[in-house]
Formats: sequence, structure tokens, C-alpha cells
Amino acid sequence: MKPSVILLLLLGMTTSSFARPVRSLDIRTLIKQSEMVFVGSVKSVKPSGITTQLTYPTWDGQLFEWLEVEVEVVEAIKGVKSGEVVRVLMLSIREPREHRLMIDPPGMVDPKVGQHHLLCLLPTVLKNVYASVTAPLDDDRAIFLLDRKSWVEGATYWKDGKVVAFHEQSEKNRLLWSIVNDKGEIVSDAVEEVRRTFQTEIATPARHDAVIHLKWKKHASAGGWQWDVHDRGEENGDKGRKPDGASSKR
Repeated sequence: MKPSVILLLLLGMTTSSFARPVRSLDIRTLIKQSEMVFVGSVKSVKPSGITTQLTYPTWDGQLFEWLEVEVEVVEAIKGVKSGEVVRVLMLSIREPREHRLMIDPPGMVDPKVGQHHLLCLLPTVLKNVYASVTAPLDDDRAIFLLDRKSWVEGATYWKDGKVVAFHEQSEKNRLLWSIVNDKGEIVSDAVEEVRRTFQTEIATPARHDAVIHLKWKKHASAGGWQWDVHDRGEENGDKGRKPDGASSKR
């Protein structure tokens, strides 16, 4: 299944309007395209020192930094074993958000030690270091905080004038709701049901050339349009290198 692209239209402070593509995948496609899928517990979070810039009118001049996050596998689903520690890079903003106006910022995870997440990952250009399938623009569309309270208190979805509960909105939401209880505990039986339900997707290997790039740069056309492209020159110097202090997963 091809990823769907949602165009978010946002009005600026003047009559100008801005839009950016958002990569949003259903849960079956996420699992199918991932090299790793698992329920994990955050063990540590620190800056990686790897920075990049992303192009969007309200992000101009903003420096983004990847966080280096150690995540212990609590329940393995695809491509990993329980008990392993996986190095995951998650996008963050180096400067406090309140210091800059950012319309429609990238979807970021904001990981905290002790939190549980469902992670759908691909390798990065760094050896044995991974990132969200939908990184860098929307990490949180493939790394999901497992917290029922946050879903209940979050944005409400309406259909035909009626409120639709979080777990009734999509197959992905039903899955997320099922694998954690009201106390924040992981429900092992529900994870086992996920393994049975998505056997085909779990058995499908990720594309051999699927990789998450960490360095981006602006490209502008003669007509004034601009977008981000991989900064291959900078990344070539990073290949095979791990973030400071990181060790191999295996």
C-alpha cells in the first residue's frame, strides 16, 4: 500500500497561507515497511549533537537536533528480541519553542525516561542506530506514546455531530488502546494478538534500501519554490559512526 499524503493548510499571520505534506500511514503499512516494531521502555535521553535544518516558512532559521534515546524492548513484534536495547534518534528543537513562532511544527515525540512507546523503525545512515519510519518531519506518526490518559485528554474527533472515542477512530488506535491499560501497564496478551493479526506484515522485510537520513538542506528552484533534500555530503562523513557514547545494538 502506498503512503497517503495529507496536505495541511494553515493560515499565517497575514493573508499568506502555508502548506506542507505529512506522511501518514495506517498501522498495517507501518508494520510492513518497518525493519523493527516493538513496545519499548525509554531508558535514557540525551542530545546526540547531530543537527539539521528543515525548510518551511515558519521554521526559517530554526535548528533541529536529534535526541539519542536508549529504548529497551519490552515486547518484540518484528526484527528485534525482548530485552535488547535499541538506539533511536528522535527529532527535537534545540531552542525552547516559546522563543520562536512555528506554525505546524514537525510531529515530535518528546521522550521521557520510563515511558512506554510502540516504535516502528528503520535504520539511519549511522550503523546500528534507528529512527521513526516517518522521520524527520513527523516522528510521532510511527513512534506512539502508550498513555490512555493523553489520548482521552487530546484532540476530540467528531463524526456526524457525535464524539468518536479514540479507540474507535481507526485500526491503529484500537491497537494502541488494547496494548496498554488504564494504569499504564503493557498487556502481553494484547501484544500477542497483534503478532497474530499482522503475521503477513511482520513477515515482510523492509526494503533493503530504506534508510532515514539525518542531514537535510534547502533546495530552491529557479521559480522560487524550495524544499528539503538529503545533505549527502555531510552524511557521507557520518556513515559507520555512532552518536557519542552509543554502542552497537548487537
